[in-house]
Amino acid sequence: MYSTNSNQQVLEAIGKLSEQQIQIVLQFIQTLQPKKISNQNSTTFDPLANFVGAINHGNLAQQIDQDLYE
Repeated sequence: MYSTNSNQQVLEAIGKLSEQQIQIVLQFIQTLQPKKISNQNSTTFDPLANFVGAINHGNLAQQIDQDLYE
C-alpha cells in the first residue's frame, strides 16, 4: 500500500520530533486506525424494542388497527 520510500520518510521525520510532538503524532495515527465495534450496546435493555411494530400490545396498537381498517 505504501512504498518503502514513504515509510522511510515518515520514520526519519518522526526521529526529528520532540517527545511532545511524537505524542501528538501518535494520537493522530490512532484516529486514523479503524475502531473496534463494542457489543456494549447490544447488551443494553431497550423496553421499546419488543413494542415497536407490535400489533397486539396495548390499546394503542389496537386503536391504530381499528382506525386504519374501519
